[in-house]
Amino acid sequence: MGTTPDPVAGTNPFADLAKFVLTAAERNMTLAQSWADVLMGTLKEQSEHARTNLAGMTAALEAMDRTLTSQEEANRAMRKSLEAHRQLIDHYLAAQERTARLLRTAVDDLKDAGQSQIDAATALLTPPAGAAPLTQLMQAWTDTVTRFSGGRADHDR
Repeated sequence: MGTTPDPVAGTNPFADLAKFVLTAAERNMTLAQSWADVLMGTLKEQSEHARTNLAGMTAALEAMDRTLTSQEEANRAMRKSLEAHRQLIDHYLAAQERTARLLRTAVDDLKDAGQSQIDAATALLTPPAGAAPLTQLMQAWTDTVTRFSGGRADHDR
């Protein structure tokens, strides 16, 4: 018969090809698994960084919200304080004006009272007609009292 190669005696090219394909497939599986592991690790790491960043941003926003709330409260307190100071100054000015009016009235009343006393003393001390030496003495005394009390003597006028 014819000569057919003995499968045991020689190498089968299809078997070598099948081994090569199987080895390549195993390498591809190992490489794919390695890439998948690296990709999963990278995604996990990015996810953790994103969570960390999100937590940091959340904390920062919460702090900013607390700061704004605190500033609003401080602004309200400052407005109340400013209004209280304005009222205090208004009351103080009103009291000063009342005190000034009171002092002006008191000074005017004292001036009028002093002038009335001078007029009364002058009327009492003016001698009747014909008493010239006594009149001169009384006039000198009246002028002296008037000068000491802040008024002007009759002969100075």
